[in-house]
Amino acid sequence: MAANSTNGEVQKSNYLDSISGIIKQDQDNQGQKVAQLYDDWTTSYDKDLEKLNYRGPLKVASILAEFSDSKDIKVLDCGCGTGLVGEALKDAGFTNVSAVDISQKSLDIAEKKGIYQKLVCDEVGKECMPFIDNEFDALVCIGCVGPSHISPVAFREWARIVKPGGVTVFSVRHCYLRVTQGEEELHSERFAENFNEMLEELRSTKKMELMSKTDVPNFMGTTAACIYAMKVL
Repeated sequence: MAANSTNGEVQKSNYLDSISGIIKQDQDNQGQKVAQLYDDWTTSYDKDLEKLNYRGPLKVASILAEFSDSKDIKVLDCGCGTGLVGEALKDAGFTNVSAVDISQKSLDIAEKKGIYQKLVCDEVGKECMPFIDNEFDALVCIGCVGPSHISPVAFREWARIVKPGGVTVFSVRHCYLRVTQGEEELHSERFAENFNEMLEELRSTKKMELMSKTDVPNFMGTTAACIYAMKVL
């Protein structure tokens, strides 16, 4: 990536290209590379996503509000980045939001926004998260579940740290789960199989059940995604 470029548009393209390159590799144990990439991107991350008309934060805040009886519930923003989702949750009236992300520099920016009660730097996709059982009433994870990023394996931990009756809301880009025109190289058969197997495991073991599934055609730019809302049992 040309991090020393003086052209904001070129730099943005290079960061996005770097992320796409990691996604295409679809490899486990990419945490260090992912953390470094997002650390480097922090200086222009918010502006770059604004240019792409990133709709994920507003959409997840709306969906969480639909399934929440109170705005005072304890929410975990999983893969919070620089806090764009946290800002949307605050604007929607949620008052008790904590955050976890793999990029410390992203967390540093998020902390300055004053929107989170607690911030934790940790790799979200691993099988053990640094939270106690039933710690949260809800969990949101937008733009992070995908190849080489947050693995569907993390859903087991989400079911552990969210209280029974609580809700998890997360997004997955269409191209990760099926071949999509213009984004064929980002499709991962391995990820799609793991994703579907994990959803079936959660259903069959009565850990979570699907509440809603919302297609967002222009989730970020022209990229489409699906937002799942699942109830913890």
